Amino acid sequence: MKVLIADDDHVYRSFIRRLLARDTDVDVVGEATDGEQAVSLSERLKPDVVLMDLDMPGVDGLEATRRLKEGGGRARVIMVSNLGDEACRQAAARCGADGFFLKSAEISHLMSAIRQGFQRRKPLGYPETCG
Repeated sequence: MKVLIADDDHVYRSFIRRLLARDTDVDVVGEATDGEQAVSLSERLKPDVVLMDLDMPGVDGLEATRRLKEGGGRARVIMVSNLGDEACRQAAARCGADGFFLKSAEISHLMSAIRQGFQRRKPLGYPETCG
């Protein structure tokens, strides 16, 4: 499964890339530091799943997700954020995100969501009101 990581935090991107590299079924095909780059790379690299940070400079994760979904991209978008209030979750859902996870969540839960996204099922991490 092809994964694109979009996050302006270099440390977080590196951490996630290293964790995903342990899984032989996962290929991190690219990394973006802002939403504009995430949209561009997604259109070019055709990932199955995009891990999208909600809060990035310039084009944020919400706008990037909206663009990806409106552009007909098939990638499942899993929003990740340090902010976990209901307003953030609802905003992500309205923009078309397929899941929402706190960056502090158990990595095993995030991996499950990535797999479910790849299998085109609804990823974990959303309350039923967002689905």
